[in-house]
This record gives sequence, C-alpha cells and structure tokens, in this order.
Amino acid sequence: MFDIPILHMILHMGWEGYAISTLLVLLSIVSLAILLQKWTALNSRRQADDAFLLIFAKTRSFHELPVAVSRTRGAGIRSIAEAALMEEENFPPDDPAGRSETLRGDLVQEACERAVEEERIDMERRLSWLVVAAGTGPFLGLLGTVWGIMDAFFQIGQQASAGLNVVAPGIAQALLTTLAGLLVAIPAAAGHQFLSGAARRHEGEYFVFASKIASLYRRDFLSTGGR
Repeated sequence: MFDIPILHMILHMGWEGYAISTLLVLLSIVSLAILLQKWTALNSRRQADDAFLLIFAKTRSFHELPVAVSRTRGAGIRSIAEAALMEEENFPPDDPAGRSETLRGDLVQEACERAVEEERIDMERRLSWLVVAAGTGPFLGLLGTVWGIMDAFFQIGQQASAGLNVVAPGIAQALLTTLAGLLVAIPAAAGHQFLSGAARRHEGEYFVFASKIASLYRRDFLSTGGR
C-alpha cells in the first residue's frame, strides 16, 4: 500500500504540511457544501419560477394575481408578486389625499424592486466564501511550497549533502501542497463564476417581471378609473 507515491508523501509530511493540508481540506469541504447547497437552491428556484409563470401567463388583470400566488409555492418570482399584492393591500380604501394612479403604480413598482433586491441578497448569500476559498487556496499552497523548499535547504545544510534522498522529501511536500491549493481554488473559482452568473440571470428576469407587475397594476387602475 505504501508504494503509492502520493500516499507515501502524505504519510511522511512534517507537521507544517499537515497543518496546511488540514486548512485546505476544510476550505474544500466548505466550498463543496456551498456549491451543492446553492446549486440545489437555484435549481429549485428555477422550477418554482417556471411553475408560477405557467399560471401567470393566464393572468389578464392585477386582481387575478392572487390566484397565481395561492396556487404556487416557493421564492423568486412568486415573492415579487406577493410583495406587490401586500403593497396594494396597504392602500387605504378611501383616499382623502387624492393619490393619483401614477403614485400608486410607483409604490407597487418600488415594492416589487425591493423584493427583487431581497431575492438577490438571498441568492448571493455565502457566495463570498467561494471567493475566499479561490483566493486563499493558492496562497496556502504557496506557503507549503516555500516551507518545503526551506526545509529541503535546511536538510542540505544539516547533512552537508545535496543528494536526492535529502532534497526530495521537502520538494515533494512543497509540490503536494501546491497541488492541493490549486485543487481547492479551481472548483471554488469556477463554481463562483457559474453561480454568480446564474444569480445575475435570475435578477434580470426578476426586474423584468417586476416591471410587468407594475404595468399590469397601472393598466388595471386605469381600466377601473381609480379605486
């Protein structure tokens, strides 16, 4: 079993190699957990959005919006529609201030845009950890590299020999930690780009939907001649 080179190097690393490797393993576990959780959440969000839009396609007025909300579940687009309905419910039945349909429409649109921002914050939550892993992994690997090379030169000085049996262990440890750092950083960086891009696409779709809801409300207000 010990003839496997990489396993032999791991078993014969110094304490500093184990310390750096432990940090890299922890970073890798955190990164993978976040990647899986966010990917699952975005996939569920997409399914919920598609289900809501399928029902919303049949909506012809703002007052039909509660039907679509009540028949679906989940965050995303449904949350934006729900925010618009809640804002509309807060309007007083009698309007002594004489609010115009423009002001009411602006309030509904602002409520939708706030909901979009809340959804964006939720989608981007914990993604910064992937940036930390992508940025820290190579530096931890570099630290192991420098330490391993320093140890190799120290052994040369101690044993007054530059033979492979003296230099190789330190160099091998240096290269191993470098490899480990890259194996942590590359998936984290790629995952962050993928998830950030997906979050931006969702955000763009949500802003378009928020505009549709505001337009739907304004058309409904005009068609009824105010409330």
